[in-house]
Order: sequence, then structure tokens, then C-alpha cells
Amino acid sequence: MYSLMFENLTDAQLLVVFPVASCVALLLVTLALRAANHKFACFDYDSDIVDTATQNTMSGAYVVLGFVLALVMTTASGIDDKVSQEAQAIKSLNRLLILDGSPPALKARHALIAYTDSILREEWPILRQGHGSDQTSAALTEVFRNIDDTDPQTPKANTVFGRILNAADHVAQARNDRIMSISSSLPGLFYTVSFLSIFGVIIICGLRLMEANVLRVISVTVQLVMLTLMLGAIAIVDLPYLGDTSTSADSLAAVYDSLLAQAPILHPARP
Repeated sequence: MYSLMFENLTDAQLLVVFPVASCVALLLVTLALRAANHKFACFDYDSDIVDTATQNTMSGAYVVLGFVLALVMTTASGIDDKVSQEAQAIKSLNRLLILDGSPPALKARHALIAYTDSILREEWPILRQGHGSDQTSAALTEVFRNIDDTDPQTPKANTVFGRILNAADHVAQARNDRIMSISSSLPGLFYTVSFLSIFGVIIICGLRLMEANVLRVISVTVQLVMLTLMLGAIAIVDLPYLGDTSTSADSLAAVYDSLLAQAPILHPARP
């Protein structure tokens, strides 16, 4: 649900929306509390209690969000590493197929180029939808079919063939890891709890501003803005295939270009 909400927002918009919305909410809550207290005299204001509550809630929120931000940044870095490992696996398989040199192995290499092209053209654009591409799966199956047609006749060929099978398995596993990384984002419950908790912080800040001065308004507002900026940063980093700051396919594109440079007539260059 939340990924759909964030999908159409740029990174800059996410960083602006949360602080602005929280400041507007703080203003409305403060005015409502002041109006209720003025009409019903229902609050026995104690600045020590309110200040302590504000300090404790802010400190706790900073610690939790800071930890989660570090966690999602580590996860995002891991996803980038997986993409690089996938590119390296494709490159290694290509070298082994060239080393084999048999007609089925060369056909498998041609299929590997088509598979890499399918990742970039067909699969990568739809990863944000939470799944891979059927066309890319079919292209990978074609790679394995051509490898299966290879019939090594010498001890050396058998050794190379065993390494080819191992490398092909790494290619398939790397794709599975990349697709599984789509679901590595934080659960919706985290954002639900975060929004409710920040609303609780806003209520406490509103109580603190019932007796407001310029210094108190500035300090509370700045703390709230910093808190919501952290939540916005988490939302940005937590969606690896969405937004401006997203996982890049550059390493796969570089490998595809290098494969294509060795066999330029097999496939058209990417636009």
C-alpha cells in the first residue's frame, strides 16, 4: 500500500512532503489543544512533565529511525552488490563458453547475450511491480537448453563443461537473488506504526506549545522536521527499484555491451 503511495513521488517530494505535513499537523493540533483548554480548562499545564515527555519521545524516535535508516541503507548496498555479482556471473559464463568453443557452446553464448539483453529491456523496467519477466525466464531456459546440448568428448572438455554448468547455476541463482530482493523492503506495518508514533510526537509537541514562545516554537519545529526527514530518507532508500535513488543496472549494461562488442552482428545495440 505504502509503496503505491510513494511510487509517484520523486525523492525531493518525499523529503518535502513529510516535514510539511507534520508541521501543518502540529499547527492544527496546537490550535485545537489551545481552543479546548480555553473553552473547557481541561489541562493543568506542567512544563516539566511536558518537556520531559518531549525529550524522551524525540530521543526514542531518533534512535529507532536512525537504526532503521542504517538497516535499509545496508540492504540497499547489498542489492547493488547482488546486481554486480550477477553481471560478473554472466561474464564468467561467457568466458567459459568461448573456451569450450563447440557449436552448442557458441549457441549457448548467443543465447546468453539474448538473455542479458532481455534483463535490460524486458525485466528491469517491471521489477518495480514485484516480479520478473516471463520472457527473461524463457531466455534463461534457452541458455540452459543449449548448454545441455553440449557433448564433451575429451577430459579437458569434460572439465570445462563442469565449470560451465557451475557458472550457469551461478547466473540463475544471481537472477533469483535479484528478484527476491524486490521483497526486501520494510513491511507496511512499519510505516503504519511510524506514522502513528509521529502523530503521538506531534500531540506531545502540541502540548508543549500551549505556552509557546519563539524559542520553543523553533526548537520543537526543527526537531519534528529532522525526525520526519529521517522517515522520508528511509522511504527513499527502502524502495530499491523506485524513485530517483534506485538500484542501477549499469553493471549489467556494461557486461552486455562487452559481450555484444565480441559478436556485434548477433544483436542490435541497446538504444
